[in-house]
Amino acid sequence: MPRGERPLDEGDTPLLRFAADLRTLRDQAGGRTYRQLGTRAHYSATTLSDAAGGRKLPSLAVTLAYVQACDGDPGEWEDRWREVAAEVAPAEARRADEGTPPYAGLAAFQPEDAPWFFGRERMLDDLVARMSERRLVGVFGASGAGKSSLLRAGLVPRIAEGGLDDGSCRTTIVVTPSELDLSADVLDRVVGAGVDELVLVVDQFEEVFTLCGDLAARTAFVEALLSASRTRCRVVIGIRADFYGHCALHPGLVEALSDAQLLLGPLSAEELRQVIMRPAVKAGCTVETALVTRLVADATGQPGVLPLVSHALLETWRRRRGTALTLAGYEAAGGIQHALTQTAERTFTALETDQRAVARQIFLRLTALGDGTEDTKRRLTRGELDADDVDTQVVLDRLAHARLLTLDQDAVEIAHEVLIRSWPRLRGWLHENREGLRTARQLTEAAATWNLLSREPDALYRGTRLDTAVEWAAGGEARLSTREQEFLDASLADRDREQALALRRTRRLRQLVALLLVLLLLAGGAIVQTIRAQDAADEQRNIAVAQQIAGAAVRMRESNRPLAQQLSVAAYRLESTRDVVDGLLTTSAANWNKHLIRRVVPTTEVPMGPDGSAVRGKGQVPQQDSSGDLGSVQSLGFTAAGRVLATTPDELWDLTDAGKPVSLHHFPNRMVATALSADGTRMATVDDSPDNTVRLWELKRPEAPAFVSTVPHSGQGGREVRFDQSGQVLVTIDDDSTTTLWRLDRPDGPHEFGRLTSIPHISTMALSQDRRLMATGGADGVIRLWDMADPWHPAKLVELGVQAAEVRALAFSRDGRHLASAAGDQTVRLWDISDPRAPGEPATITGPTTSVHTAVFVQSDDGGDDVVVMTSSGDGSSRRWDFDVARAVSRLCTGSTALTRADWDRFFPGFRFTPPCG
Repeated sequence: MPRGERPLDEGDTPLLRFAADLRTLRDQAGGRTYRQLGTRAHYSATTLSDAAGGRKLPSLAVTLAYVQACDGDPGEWEDRWREVAAEVAPAEARRADEGTPPYAGLAAFQPEDAPWFFGRERMLDDLVARMSERRLVGVFGASGAGKSSLLRAGLVPRIAEGGLDDGSCRTTIVVTPSELDLSADVLDRVVGAGVDELVLVVDQFEEVFTLCGDLAARTAFVEALLSASRTRCRVVIGIRADFYGHCALHPGLVEALSDAQLLLGPLSAEELRQVIMRPAVKAGCTVETALVTRLVADATGQPGVLPLVSHALLETWRRRRGTALTLAGYEAAGGIQHALTQTAERTFTALETDQRAVARQIFLRLTALGDGTEDTKRRLTRGELDADDVDTQVVLDRLAHARLLTLDQDAVEIAHEVLIRSWPRLRGWLHENREGLRTARQLTEAAATWNLLSREPDALYRGTRLDTAVEWAAGGEARLSTREQEFLDASLADRDREQALALRRTRRLRQLVALLLVLLLLAGGAIVQTIRAQDAADEQRNIAVAQQIAGAAVRMRESNRPLAQQLSVAAYRLESTRDVVDGLLTTSAANWNKHLIRRVVPTTEVPMGPDGSAVRGKGQVPQQDSSGDLGSVQSLGFTAAGRVLATTPDELWDLTDAGKPVSLHHFPNRMVATALSADGTRMATVDDSPDNTVRLWELKRPEAPAFVSTVPHSGQGGREVRFDQSGQVLVTIDDDSTTTLWRLDRPDGPHEFGRLTSIPHISTMALSQDRRLMATGGADGVIRLWDMADPWHPAKLVELGVQAAEVRALAFSRDGRHLASAAGDQTVRLWDISDPRAPGEPATITGPTTSVHTAVFVQSDDGGDDVVVMTSSGDGSSRRWDFDVARAVSRLCTGSTALTRADWDRFFPGFRFTPPCG
């Protein structure tokens, strides 16, 4: 990428320019998210975000993976990386007349800095004593507490001097998980390189959890570390205290750390004096008493302040007067406050635009506004900051690494209140809209109270408070947490319900007044008109009550399932509107699928076949089972011999016994997409190659798939493949959304007999059994029905209503009268297409559909008509969705606790008690 394409800020370094150009490359590639880049580059989103953060130079492998994921030129960027690596390499030794600084600044002490490391002698003695008793010891502390310096400049030299046990162990290896690529094999090679006793120091152990999203790989690395500690190797891990809970997720690590933990807290006043004075004395310098007093007062009891003290002392040393470090020099350097402010501004400007907005919201939430007093810091839980969000995780990690924030196990706070007073950017944020910030703080507290009261409706905002909060949230600067957004949405929904109820009451009152006028004018017809009006009012009331109760039943189906079932049936008995029927079907499906959901692996149950029956085999597949984890299941097939086949992106599996899946064949290359015919005799694959070649395979012997032929195509490469119900027709969907139909029953190979072009966003389709109709859907959420009388010129019949998210799967019923669709908005819909040109209003069931990839109609338990749909998901789970209302009522009433009169009076005040399942 050519340099000079953007104006450089004063003080830009080669590393910062390199990171900025990486971010520009991502923008030029369409602004792909880091999750999308991670999928393409096979690195975590956090690793790729760090690569473009400018904090440190990423490895060449990470850089090239980032560039290839953004469609950049790897050769050009490799040259760029080598230039920057040469520019940011450690500088030559300082001039002899300048001398060696006695302080390390913001950096951690290294083993070669041991002569300058003071203040932690007592903790070092404690650590060595614990190592004499235990094979594995953990050193915990807040960010900036000095863990790395203690391990590298304290422990390593002590062991080299023979300070451990009888002095026989003098070898130490210091690594971080990222340096080992989080690989158990690399760890084994490092530990096994020598023959003598050694101490393995694993610094920044929290990288095991922040850089590795694969639970199996993380577990393997931890187990390898524990295994090493049981042999000739002693292990010491340094980890941030806020990751203590992560360690508890590994039983072996919990057992090893029992009574083997060292908690590193703030330095005492005397220890701070040692840190300040002894390095200066060793360097032949003196320290003014006033400077010592000032520094101790500024730093005592402050968590994570050691790097800032060291940085302030380094700047003071550079401003020394002769050999004396003076208070005037400390103040000229700006002290701790100036160092912190500089660090804050540098760290903030290195973030990307979206991450800066996240950082701004984090700092504002961590500041308590003063009322006649100065603003102060406040401590928050991670849940209040939506710490599960990738950008939030990256920002918190960057700010903690820069010592701007202190992260504990489940809490976050600003490292020092001086940041609030001294950082101009933060002061500007706080003064821009203090009333808006107070509104935000009140909203946060109200949302927390609402959540604490089990989301009681009476705790919601109403009236002026709601209007103020909505106006502030719409201002564009607000970034609401998940809980706050849910609270505000619930308040708005509650207001809409109240307004709708008031409107209905007003309308009813007007109708009654009109009836009175009619009574005065038409005495003879008054009775008839009154009865009709009352019937209409009763019907409106019944509809309103039924819809309200149906909605309440859906909301409480997790907290009080028996009551939810009874209320769903009662609402249906009162008024069977579409919304009420959908609520009934949703409640029934949720209760039914408590027992019917199946997973391929790992699971305690079994997957289901295309007829809705369970596949043989039960049991949990242990993590160490040789079969491994199937990962993302892309398709299922069921052979005539009763075998169940499944495909993942690079393997073919036998799931006949779901408790012991068997890998039948491993393909050398990872595939973009796969498809099995319904009878399991054929397979189609799409290569992960530039042209995405589509290949056909025969599965007479699934252990050795026989390659049949490739499928020629003129599009931009295959992206999706589907078989029709007979398995004799293959449909391919190219990158340009061209949908092509291929006959597979000809001896000369696949024969194209139809094509659909110029329709964007297509990612899934279905053919009716008679091949007269085709349905397509995709990312735009639109379902289109096509008349396939002329396959080369399909005629669009209708576009079914736009859905809220991507259409993930489609299926025709056997009789061709219904179409089922599963979308990413957590809904499965059943469309009546008896007249394909005028489909009926769909029935909708709400449930988990996030990773659904296939849908199929199956027979109901009583052999009824085609209104039962089964979906299969990428994680191997299967669900059934029954759209038969009578069966739903029967299922909800069977074995359910009867609705009591008290519950009836609570939900149906003024209605005659009628048990719904009586």
